[in-house]
Amino acid sequence: MVTLMHNEVESATLTPKDIIENYQRAYRHIHGQEPHVSHLFAEWYQVNGETVHRVSLFGEISRLRGLAQQQRLQKADKGVLQRLISRLRGM
Repeated sequence: MVTLMHNEVESATLTPKDIIENYQRAYRHIHGQEPHVSHLFAEWYQVNGETVHRVSLFGEISRLRGLAQQQRLQKADKGVLQRLISRLRGM
């Protein structure tokens, strides 16, 4: 419950610029290209031609960050496997 309240307070202090920058960074990391994002009014944004609410944008940022974490873990696993295969070949 404390974490939820902390996240609500934290998200309430984010400016539209902060939200856009966080989304752009996460999107770029996954897709390798720049998204088209703008703040429309109040809690509404336009993302790649689609109007979305701030809460939806937070959800998408979280989803993209989760994908990025999965990619990092997969790369780490591949590195470990490649080193193991190299060692086995060297025997």
